[in-house]
Amino acid sequence: MNIFKRATPLSAKTAFIALSMLLFFFSAQVSLTIYVDSSYIQHSISGTPSLSSMKIWSEPENTVGTLYTFASLITLLALFYAPRVLRKHGNYRWTLSLIILHIILLLGLAMFDSAWLIIPLFVIEAALISTLYFNFDVFLERYSSNEKTGVVRGLFLVIGSIAWLLPPFFAGQIVDQYGFQPVYLLGALIMVPTIFIIMYWFNGFEDLAYEDVPKLMSLDTKVERDDIKNILIVNFFLQFFYSWMIIYFPLYLHDHLGVSFTDIGLITTFALSAFIIFPYPLGWLADKLIGEKELLVAGFLIMAGTSALIPILSEAKVGLLVWTILLFVGRSGAATVESMSETFFFKKINGRQAGLIGHFRRSRPMAFIAAPILASILLQFQIVTMVQLFSVLAGIMLIAVYFPLRLVDTK
Repeated sequence: MNIFKRATPLSAKTAFIALSMLLFFFSAQVSLTIYVDSSYIQHSISGTPSLSSMKIWSEPENTVGTLYTFASLITLLALFYAPRVLRKHGNYRWTLSLIILHIILLLGLAMFDSAWLIIPLFVIEAALISTLYFNFDVFLERYSSNEKTGVVRGLFLVIGSIAWLLPPFFAGQIVDQYGFQPVYLLGALIMVPTIFIIMYWFNGFEDLAYEDVPKLMSLDTKVERDDIKNILIVNFFLQFFYSWMIIYFPLYLHDHLGVSFTDIGLITTFALSAFIIFPYPLGWLADKLIGEKELLVAGFLIMAGTSALIPILSEAKVGLLVWTILLFVGRSGAATVESMSETFFFKKINGRQAGLIGHFRRSRPMAFIAAPILASILLQFQIVTMVQLFSVLAGIMLIAVYFPLRLVDTK
C-alpha cells in the first residue's frame, strides 16, 4: 500500500495549507542563502588563484554579476519550455524532481571550496529558484478562485515572507563564525521536509491542459492585452530592483562600509518584516476598496526615493539604525508593488494559462540578466562608483512609474 496515495482529491483549503507549508520551507532556504550568495561567489573566486588570475572583469564583484546572468539564462530556458514539460510529466513529478536536485546542489555548495566547482553549482541552483516558484504558482492557481485572488495571494506572500524574516540574521552569524559552507548545509536540511509535503499532499494532483506562452495579440481585447503587457513590465522593474539590491547592497555594506555579515543579516531581517506587514491588508484593499494602480505607483516612488538616499547617507556616515530604517522603507515599497502586481496578474488569468504564468515568472531571470550586465558595465568602465549604482537604480524606478499608470484597475 502506498502511504503517499490520497483517496480523495484535495479541497481548496487543504491545498492552500499544504502549499503554505511547502512555500514556508522553500522560502526559508532561499532567504538563508540568497543574501550571502554574491559574497560567497566573490570569496570563492578570490580564493581560487587559477580563476582569479584570468581577470574576466577587473574585480571579482563584477564577475559575480556575470554569473547571475548565466543563471538567469538557464532559468529563462526552463520557463520557456515549462508548459510542454508540464504536459509531458505533470507538475507533481516535475516539482518533486527539481526539489531533490535543489537539495543535491546545496549539499555540493556546502562540500566544495574551489570556485571551479562552486560556480556551476551556484548557477544551476540559482536557476532553480524561479522555476520552483513557477511550479508553486501552478499548484496555487489550480485551487484558488478569482474573486479571492487578492486575499489568497496576499496571505500566500505573507506566509512566504514570514519564512524570509529570520534566516538572513542566522546566515550572517554563521558566516562570521564558521564561514559560508555551513549556511548551504543548513539550507539543504531545511529543504528536506518539502519532499514529504509534496509526496503526501500532491501525488494525485490533476494537471490541466496547459497552454504554451501566448502572443499578447491572442488575448481577448486590446485592454486585456495592454494590461497584461504592462503588468509584466511592472513585474520586471520590481525584479530589477530586487536583483540590484540582492547582488550589490550586501557587497557595498560589507566591502565598502565595513559592516559585518551579522549586522547585514540583522538589517535585512528587520527590513523583510515589511513583507509580513503589508501584503495581506493590501490584498484586501485591492479586492474591496481601491484598485491596484495607485498602490503600484506609490510603491515605485518609495523604492526610487530610498535608493536615491543611499549615496547621501553614505556621505553622511550614518549608523546601522538609519540603514535599517531606510532598507525597511524601501522594502515596504517593494512589498506594495509585489502584492499588487501578483493580485492584478492572477486576477487576469486562470490555471490553464501556464504559458502566461511562465511569462510572468520570467521577469525575475530577465531582470537578473539586465541588472548585473548594466551594473557590471557601469563599474568596469568606471562610469559610476559602487555607491552611485543606487542613484542609477533610483532613476530606473522613476521610469517604472509610467507603466502602472497605464493599467485599468480590476475593480
